[in-house]
Amino acid sequence: MKNKAIIWGIGICLMALMSGCQKDYYGKGLPFEMSTSKLPGYGNENIKVMCEDNYQRFMHASYITVIDKFGNIHNVKISANIKRHDWDFSNLDSDGTIKDYVFEDGTVSKVGVDVSEHQGAINWEKVASAVDFAYIRLGYRGYTGGNIALDACYSANMEGAVAAGIPVGVYFYSQATSYEEGVEEANFVLGNLGEYALSYPIVLDREDPMQEDARTNDLTVEEHTQAVLGFLDTIEASGRKVMTYTNRNYYTLYLDLEKIYQHPVWYAQYADEPDWPHEFAIWQYTESGEIPGIAGPVDLDLQMMDPNE
Repeated sequence: MKNKAIIWGIGICLMALMSGCQKDYYGKGLPFEMSTSKLPGYGNENIKVMCEDNYQRFMHASYITVIDKFGNIHNVKISANIKRHDWDFSNLDSDGTIKDYVFEDGTVSKVGVDVSEHQGAINWEKVASAVDFAYIRLGYRGYTGGNIALDACYSANMEGAVAAGIPVGVYFYSQATSYEEGVEEANFVLGNLGEYALSYPIVLDREDPMQEDARTNDLTVEEHTQAVLGFLDTIEASGRKVMTYTNRNYYTLYLDLEKIYQHPVWYAQYADEPDWPHEFAIWQYTESGEIPGIAGPVDLDLQMMDPNE
């Protein structure tokens, strides 16, 4: 009976919080209090802590909370139409830089690296000793003028990685503002792939450049989504696999996730463990990795699912 009373009290408190009493936790309104006569051993301070914990658990299970570039907080409802993952991130292991995830069957996640001309010359034979796959930037669109260019190190990186026996994929940094520009970017990628055999899907890298003069600044969610779909549809129509890459804020605030999740997702969040409810094929967990054969910091990734399935 005591446990039932505690549960009842917490439940009442949670409902009160959801109906407005949570104002106390933001410095507004009067402190929340309730009778503790039926909860021996529990005072209002105990109950407040438990209620806040329950409220935060409810919010975390129901919403993705993000802060936009203007400092505004958004609670975006988690879609019931997108599959959630069931990974237990206590199974993550790390030697300080390289992370591993141990699955229930005892297998260990593959480790990847993604690079561009910003990494300069790379010794791919050394890289091969540390990673299982590599993503190489093929090209990009400028965030102001919108011109498309080939990555200066694309050919050298592809040749080096393939020669070292590393399974590869390519990505394109997009700043498309329409479906048609998304198609243009996809056709640029298809026209510059060369004869390299890809082991991983072609990826659209979509990000907010965080610049006042960026050409994508005033796009709506639907316009951002259509620019992405132009790329995805065109690559898929060519018979090749395709995937999107971006970070937590961009996926949440700029895209219609139910449309984007028709294809595999590569998720970027630099954290000890990812805070994302849905499945993702690859997790980019740091931009400050250290890998033999690459001078300076580099992005590192874990493969959580097969992106080709």
